[in-house]
Amino acid sequence: MKRILTLLLCLTLLLAVPAMAETFSATAPGFGGDITVTIEVENGALTGVTCVGDGETAGVGSMAVEQMPALMLENGTWDVDGVTGATVSSSAVRQAAYEAMAAAGLVTQEIPEVNMAAGTYTAQATGFAMCEPITVTTILSHDQIIDIKVDEVNLADTPPMVDCVVDKLIPRMLENQSVRVDSITGATMTSAAVKTAVEDCIVQALEAAGCDPAAVQAFYTVPEKTGGQEEIHTQVLVVGMGGSGTMTAMSAAENGAQVLVIEKNGRYGGTTGLTSEVMAINPPRIQEEYNEGNDWIDVEAMRDAWLTYTEGDAKEEMVDMMMYESGEALDWLHYEHGFEFDYVPKTGFTEADVYACKYQYLPNSLGANKAYIARYFDGIVEDFLQAGGSYMLETEAYALIQDEDGKVVGVQARNLVDGTEYTIYADAVVLATGGFAGNAEMEETYLSNEYFELKGDWKCYGLTTNDGKMIQAALDIGAGTYNIGMPPMVHNAGTIAFLPGYETNVVEGQIGARTGRPQVWSSGDLPLDMAISASSLAVDSHGQRFTTEEQVAMLNSWIAGPRFYSIWSSEQIDGLRDEGFAYEVSGPATIYLGYQGAIPANTPIANAYEVLDDAVSRGIAYKADTLEELAALIGCEPETLVNTVETYNGYCESGVDEQFGKAAQYLDKIGEGPYYALIGAPYCYTTCGALDINENFQVLKADGATPIEGLYAVGTDSMGVLFSEKKAYVTFGGAANGWALTSGKLCGEVLASTLVG
Repeated sequence: MKRILTLLLCLTLLLAVPAMAETFSATAPGFGGDITVTIEVENGALTGVTCVGDGETAGVGSMAVEQMPALMLENGTWDVDGVTGATVSSSAVRQAAYEAMAAAGLVTQEIPEVNMAAGTYTAQATGFAMCEPITVTTILSHDQIIDIKVDEVNLADTPPMVDCVVDKLIPRMLENQSVRVDSITGATMTSAAVKTAVEDCIVQALEAAGCDPAAVQAFYTVPEKTGGQEEIHTQVLVVGMGGSGTMTAMSAAENGAQVLVIEKNGRYGGTTGLTSEVMAINPPRIQEEYNEGNDWIDVEAMRDAWLTYTEGDAKEEMVDMMMYESGEALDWLHYEHGFEFDYVPKTGFTEADVYACKYQYLPNSLGANKAYIARYFDGIVEDFLQAGGSYMLETEAYALIQDEDGKVVGVQARNLVDGTEYTIYADAVVLATGGFAGNAEMEETYLSNEYFELKGDWKCYGLTTNDGKMIQAALDIGAGTYNIGMPPMVHNAGTIAFLPGYETNVVEGQIGARTGRPQVWSSGDLPLDMAISASSLAVDSHGQRFTTEEQVAMLNSWIAGPRFYSIWSSEQIDGLRDEGFAYEVSGPATIYLGYQGAIPANTPIANAYEVLDDAVSRGIAYKADTLEELAALIGCEPETLVNTVETYNGYCESGVDEQFGKAAQYLDKIGEGPYYALIGAPYCYTTCGALDINENFQVLKADGATPIEGLYAVGTDSMGVLFSEKKAYVTFGGAANGWALTSGKLCGEVLASTLVG
């Protein structure tokens, strides 16, 4: 009897112990990287769903990561609605959840057999340009993708991005019969749009045949990387094929060196290929042809202005390179390698910038000329190949190789498509990687708070693939820095994210400056336009004004650091709803960001509050009943924000901005609440400071004098030698491209002279 009682007691205790929850995870490629879904299962029931996807776009893809797990848990299934404007991210969350649930035994059905109605289907998806979707036509058989065509005429995405997607992504999709092949590095948004549109076409064909649309998962195969090892030897290895890397490689090759260039992106040209102008000082041959041999600039005056601006912090000998060598570099680029410019140079961005040093690419049409710039790069790359050079795209360097004496003798690199590991040995390694604007961790570590509060995650309008990995590799072996903490290069400002899916309105008779397509505007840009409006009240993270709001849209937003806040009252928003903006919002952001067209002045925005509520839900704006509550959301002291608003309102009443001198026409009083704060951000092209170099472009050790043998740096990987941490990038115009050209050409000559003789 005792034994029976003991057994019964043990059984009772066992039954009282709750079942242990099991976890299952799966990963799928999202928009900005892998998305991983983890589920918890207890007694055969779904009890938890979490999702991680740090690379997804804030306010868009991030919402799929944040919101869809709760819907899946509530409904007990992976098959829930996605987030508007986040098709790729939503699809990835569903796919990863499906695979995790299948592993847990919660999904028993197999993927339905594919049976499509053969034919030609068309779909659209938004890529980089929100103002106009990409149109994709897909030819399908009953079970295969036969062909994919992109309308390359009626679209606003940047032509070089579209070209590399058409040339590289589509063949891989066809070969692998998959919409889940890796996006083209450096053209992620355009890649995502094409994949989304093709998937839409497949679903159309499945439904037309009466087949379960879930069969689209048959086209979700993620190709395996074949891997392998390879060893390569060269005289000169250039890491990066943007402006500075291409110029270095060309110069070294035409002077007799054996040169290999590797580039992680799917195209060459880098940030330089997305810009508009190059700085050069008195190019002698161009002046001979276009200015009767006369100088455009008093070079000594410009040199003094530059050195005065940088307060003695710039390396004078490097500034002299810009002053006295950049002209001949531009001549070289034009006469030897076919680049075309407007040969009447322009002055800079402020009244003090009187020096005619900006040479704008032809055709001179701002953003709409990128296809032509890409052709210029095609030409110089062909010249490079003719000179015996070679290059590899979609190949990322990630570590430096040193010999026993500390000399840099090569790099470790990886092909991003097939996974091949390369050990590349070289007599000289040149870093031309474009800075570290795509690396929030490095921005937090290396940007300085000494003069301005710069540390943090900066929004990047340039290539986010410029992640500073090889700059960090140089620092890890003892490289020194020069002005690495200075402000990034900012000519744009906007909200931290943008609202997808809003209707566009064509502005009759106008062509978009960036797109070259019919100009449009959208109420979805209301948060963007409010954030940079001269009529706004802009404050920093402490709740204080930091500049005249007339300069927030372009030159001065960086003063606040990575974020600023535009404060608006409901009284003001009532005015926007009923009458619109009194003045059309101007600045580069209305050309390059959002829907790429300002909301016209005096245009009522009837859905203003609906748009702002959408912005709040996506984390692009804050809303509060009182200024004190708004301050808490911003993270500043309530008293500070209240005092700022009261002082500003006093200026509005008097018509005189005693703090920053903003024009009276833009002094718009903050009225009654509720209140909104649009979360604004400077958008940088790149960082400016990085590695310390000498006149031969050798990277110096931390002592500022001793070269690291075998290691060189050009372009924005070394541009800090021209500047000061106390000041922003100069406003003369085109300095980064001027340095890319000049440092690249001269570095190539140094390398050829050293290695070839």
